[in-house]
Amino acid sequence: MKDKNKLEQRSTVYDVAALAGVSPSTVSRFMNQTTYVSDAKRKQIQAAMIELGYKPGQQTGASASSRTMTIGVLVQDPDSPFYSSILNGIEEVLLAQGYSHIIVTGHWNSEEEMESMQLLLSRSVDGIIIVTGGLSDEQVVEFSKKRPIVALGRELEAARLRSIKIENSVGAYMATNHLIQLGHREIVHIKGAEGHPDAQQRYEGYCQAMEHAGLPVKLQLVEQGDFTEQGGFDAVQRLLTNKRQFSAIFASNDLTAHGAMLALYKAKRPVPERVSVIGFDDVPGSAFFIPPLTTVRQPIFDTGYAAALTILDMLNGGASNNFRIPPVELVKRETTQAHIL
Repeated sequence: MKDKNKLEQRSTVYDVAALAGVSPSTVSRFMNQTTYVSDAKRKQIQAAMIELGYKPGQQTGASASSRTMTIGVLVQDPDSPFYSSILNGIEEVLLAQGYSHIIVTGHWNSEEEMESMQLLLSRSVDGIIIVTGGLSDEQVVEFSKKRPIVALGRELEAARLRSIKIENSVGAYMATNHLIQLGHREIVHIKGAEGHPDAQQRYEGYCQAMEHAGLPVKLQLVEQGDFTEQGGFDAVQRLLTNKRQFSAIFASNDLTAHGAMLALYKAKRPVPERVSVIGFDDVPGSAFFIPPLTTVRQPIFDTGYAAALTILDMLNGGASNNFRIPPVELVKRETTQAHIL
């Protein structure tokens, strides 16, 4: 007969998943009750947990007796390819260590983000990963007094707060400079969500590249977007309606670039023959877009992976942020070409 105590000590989410015949992420979502899991799979998971004696939140060792083995993750749009890749990186680390995660959303609304953070606190998560967003630095520092926090896309440090910087300005400079080197001078920038740190930093990188090349930043060629396909589409339509003259577009992210390219297609301005377009992020679908999108690749999965390693290191008493991510890089595909006067 199996020793139940031994089973409880060594059983993990992976054991439950293997016995139930489902993926580890399905087990995690079932335990968190944040995503629909079919009745058949629920019954398989419950049966496996009973047989293994697995209890969500279990961890051996007296020092961990107060832990829930759950990490909260605040994102803006979990359906976005960018956030999906971040979450995949986070999930890979957490599941391997027997942790679950609760995903909450902010939808680019600071009030909704505050409510989501309060929800995570009420669920007694052990720590929180904040993936960009509109919370002020002061608010993030204040929340870190209640739970350890890793914040992506910021430069903050506090007693229980670590941050992982995303090279937004550097990447934006690279993207804009690429267009300048191709001979473009009338370069549009479609900004990201208003008030968002990533959006501001990418705009700054665009301005720096223009200024270093001796080119003026023309405000009539700067359009407000919101990091979505619709935002990129609408921005290009406004430019065309107002008869702005331009030969290239630097979009604040790949989704914005996708929307911009659709608007150009509808206006019969082929990419890249009439207008060159470059994005930022290199989400999975960009390599398969028609034409494939030139973009700035940031290590999205690696960033999520590093964030998860950092929060676990903090929970285990680590005092430094030693987990680094690869630098951004320019990925040349087929949506940019030399400007022909």
